[in-house]
This record gives sequence, C-alpha cells and structure tokens, in this order.
Amino acid sequence: MNEVNFYENIFELSPQYPLTVLEFLKTELQLGKKYVVMDVHTQNGQLSKLLHKHVHLVCSLSSDPQYHVYLKDKLKGAPNFLSLNAVPILTNVEEDSIDCLCIDETFSQYDVLRMGIEFERILRLNSYVLLLQNKLLDIPKTFTSAYLAFINKKHKDDELLASLPKKERLDVFYKNGFVQQKFKNQQWLNWSMLEQYYQTALEKENQSPSSNALVELKELFEAFQKDGQVHLEYQTYLYYGLFNHSVPEISLRKSIFFNILRPVAFAFYILVKANIYFWKALYKIKEKLFPRSSSHK
Repeated sequence: MNEVNFYENIFELSPQYPLTVLEFLKTELQLGKKYVVMDVHTQNGQLSKLLHKHVHLVCSLSSDPQYHVYLKDKLKGAPNFLSLNAVPILTNVEEDSIDCLCIDETFSQYDVLRMGIEFERILRLNSYVLLLQNKLLDIPKTFTSAYLAFINKKHKDDELLASLPKKERLDVFYKNGFVQQKFKNQQWLNWSMLEQYYQTALEKENQSPSSNALVELKELFEAFQKDGQVHLEYQTYLYYGLFNHSVPEISLRKSIFFNILRPVAFAFYILVKANIYFWKALYKIKEKLFPRSSSHK
C-alpha cells in the first residue's frame, strides 16, 4: 500500500466520533465559536474533522510528519484549521494559548507527567483536557464479535486493538480529578472498505496479512453482510477534567485580604458619617447664633 492510500484510508476509514460527542461538548462543556482547540494524535485527525466547523480554531498536532503534511493538504480549504508536527511532551506552542485540548490513544505512548507539564503550559486557566478513544464492542452473534474473534486468532496479544487507559494512569494525569462518559458508535463497511480497514490496521503495526487471512475475512463478511455491508459496533469513551484549575490558595489569599480590609472600610464609613453629622451640627449652631435677618417691606 503506497503512502497516499495508507493515509487516505486512515482518514476515511478510522471510526469517526459520533455526533452525540459533539453535542455533549457543546452543551455540557460549552465548547463554542470562541474556542481554540488542540487535537493531539499520531495518525487520526477525526476530531479535527468533527470540530473545525464549530470552533474558532482547531490545531491538529501529529507526531507523524507525513500525516501532518497529508492533513494540512486534506483540510487546506478550512481557514480555521492548523496542522503541526510535534510530540505532546514538547509542542512548541505558545503558552496560555489553548482553550481545550483533546488526545486519542496517543495518550498511552508518552509519559503522563511530562504531558501534563506541557499541557499546563499551553492551556489557559480552567481548560478542559479530553481523552477520546473508540473500543470495539464484543456483542454476541454480531459481526463485531466475529471480527474480534478473527483478530484474536490471527494476531495474538491484541496487537491491533488499543487498550483503554488504566485508572491509575488517569489519576496521575488528571490531578484535579476526571469524569468518564460513554457514547454508542457504529461504522458501516462494504467489502472493499473492510479489506482496506484491516490491511491499514496491519500496516500501522508494520505487519502484513497472514496466509489465508483475507480469504477468511471475506467469508466472515459474506456470512454477516446485509445489502453488501457489515457494521462494527463501538463504545466511544470520553474522559475529561480541568487543567490549570483555580487553586484554593488563591481564594484563601483573597479571603484573608478582604477580611483585613473589612474593618478598615468600616472605619472609613464611620469617619464619613461622623463628618456629615459634624457639619450638620455646625450648620445648626450657626443658624441659632446668626439667624438670617427677615426682609422688610
């Protein structure tokens, strides 16, 4: 498979994020037209494709230099899309410039502490960091279940299937805590698309189909196809939490400051009141001592 076809397959055949994810980001996290969003990935870009029409700017950060060039050309018609080649532990992005950051399974490839330090540098105060990942659902008597059995038979140790992040790793990364949401997702494929989907997943891992693998996959397709298509069932996992969260110490310092200021303000209030009463009293004394002379006709 040549490089152009490989990257085209990744862009077109990687499972897209469902529209329910977009609605959640817009309604629950208030993602909108003023936001600058960073999409951190290796070879994906599905979130950039989903978000670039709904935010001020999407900055796609890919650690694969060729895929970075591919995306730059693929979305050259989108004026609010920016493609960068960098790694998530060293982005070279200006500090305090990103409103929301999203990362996919690339999260598992880098040190969480170093990523956290870099993300805190480039993110603005109280910014969300999102981790999005699709996982195939093993539902009995479905094509997805049969496909998973095929993958496990042909490829031991789940080389082609990304694992969800462990809670311990998430706890280290999200120092202020995180929330998990799940969304149903689905992808429809004809035989040509399924063949390319499988072969592209292999090429990502520098593998090639084993003997008779494509024949077995075609038989599997024929057994489950309906109107020339099969569908893969996914669960889209979303983890999110705040970075650069306003720390309690700031509020405490403000509280101490205003507690100190309160008696000073009260004393100033008393002085102002006393001053008013003093001049009122002085005016009354003046009226008694020097009454105004009445006018004579």
